[in-house]
Amino acid sequence: MKNRKRTYIYILAIFLAAINLRMGITSISPLLETIRKDLNMSNFTVSFLTSIPVLCMGVFALLTGKVYKRWGTEKAIVVCLLLIGAATFMRSFTSSVLPLLITALLIGIGIGLIGPLLSGFIKERFPTKIGLMIGINTFGMVAGVALSSGITVPLQHEFKGSWNMALAFWGIFAIVALFFWFSIMKEDKGTRTHDRQNNRLPLKNKKARLFTLFFGLQAGIFYFVTTWFAPAIQSTGASSQQAGALITLFTLVQMVFTFVIPTLADYYKNRAFWFLGSLCFVLVGLLFMVNPLTTPWLSSILLGIGLGGLFPLALMLPLNAVKTSADAGAWSAMMQSGGYIIGGIIPILAGVIRDFFHGHQQGFIIMALLCVILMIFILRPSFLKQDD
Repeated sequence: MKNRKRTYIYILAIFLAAINLRMGITSISPLLETIRKDLNMSNFTVSFLTSIPVLCMGVFALLTGKVYKRWGTEKAIVVCLLLIGAATFMRSFTSSVLPLLITALLIGIGIGLIGPLLSGFIKERFPTKIGLMIGINTFGMVAGVALSSGITVPLQHEFKGSWNMALAFWGIFAIVALFFWFSIMKEDKGTRTHDRQNNRLPLKNKKARLFTLFFGLQAGIFYFVTTWFAPAIQSTGASSQQAGALITLFTLVQMVFTFVIPTLADYYKNRAFWFLGSLCFVLVGLLFMVNPLTTPWLSSILLGIGLGGLFPLALMLPLNAVKTSADAGAWSAMMQSGGYIIGGIIPILAGVIRDFFHGHQQGFIIMALLCVILMIFILRPSFLKQDD
């Protein structure tokens, strides 16, 4: 009974930590124009409020090994949650540009470090349930996105027009998560010493580099869809309300399948099948955007299913490839660091292509080609095997 109770605490702790991994970014988006006008910011400057945390997700993931070696997994996660929570609450006092940008930086540092740490924790505590726990982790992230992007504006109205308080509100979730992680930290006095020794980034490992490229390309497709799907729909004559409804549908479908697909992959062990199936959904959804044979609602659903499954499956790659939690953390840090940088560049390149061709079809064609490349990765016999 005691072990079962501890397991439930671990699951809730992972879910609540994951909720905090996107809220500091996505809560800003609905209020960008309000903040820009209130603080007299340029569009270039205000864009850093969302771009700084994303860049930090790539850069600071590289430091996960040092943080892990110094504090161990549980204590390091507590420190990251404290950083995210404190920076989020600081937004209630920000009345100028610089402090707001500093909070974005601090939140980004916390997010960049905690992602690989959670992967290492899952590898250590749930070695036989990796798919289920990655599904819970990813579901928490997407739930955080949905909550913060959908409720921040109503919160602003509740706080009598204060965007500061609406942004700071989301720090409450960090406090809730900390209750669980403090409990875990007290029960488990650090991580095993021998695990802490092996935390160097696998820079020379070919498979680790392939994982990084794979993660980056799938992240790029996701960021492309979230950036350019709505404008592409509007270019066909749809209203902004219709485009927004399609993005909402995409998010809701994605939220469901971020949990369903990795969980099924745990029970039905043919991981190649789940990868290829998710990629097929994405590929068909993209091709329907190139040649609209059917309603864009179908494309939205297909992309939500495929990308919803692909992201958690990609997070599972290093956890299934290595044997220890330390290796899992190091491989995840390298994969997420390089991957998020690649993923952040792809939508920018797609924007350049859109300006050059004056249309959206070419961008969707290139994303479809990236899907085919990812399928080739999966079909390599050694790609999904555990590293020796």
